[in-house]
Amino acid sequence: MDKNTVINDVKTWIDDFVTKPNPLLNNMPPCPYAKQAILDKKIDIQIPDEGSVSYNITKTIETWNEDLDIVLLVYDPKKHTGELFEKIVINANDAIDKSFVLLDDHPDNVENINGVHMNNGKYAIVFIQRTKKLQEAHEYLKTKTNYYDVWNKENLDDVVNWRLNRLKEEEILPHQSQEDNIL
Repeated sequence: MDKNTVINDVKTWIDDFVTKPNPLLNNMPPCPYAKQAILDKKIDIQIPDEGSVSYNITKTIETWNEDLDIVLLVYDPKKHTGELFEKIVINANDAIDKSFVLLDDHPDNVENINGVHMNNGKYAIVFIQRTKKLQEAHEYLKTKTNYYDVWNKENLDDVVNWRLNRLKEEEILPHQSQEDNIL
């Protein structure tokens, strides 16, 4: 994969889709924080050319730049099936420092929220973020906006509730009832 092409493709996806309000998402963008993160240069897009996905996740976390909000590790989706890529990220989430959280995107694993395909559709991506920052953003969206109103239970479980439950198990968050997670 040509690194410049990949970076441009991912930036175009972020600019043309991720940051644009969508009527099916209550006129909110798929990621309400992406535009500001881009403007503030808080996003790093990396195309690792050596090592496994797990190795690259570990290396990124070990050398984390606190000036960033998120790092995207972008891979050729032909190297891993969607199922395998998701399993790698799930296993890595179990193994990493709980102050970080990983989310995955693969063209084979369609993420549909209220009729909107959230995937980039072209690459396999690991999103690495600080757990606390992501949780604060989630809390704001949950309590101050209608962002999650169009998400069904499966969407919430896949993207939000699993990480909240993981944090409670690690006692990073206070224990809440299941309804407190997102409802």
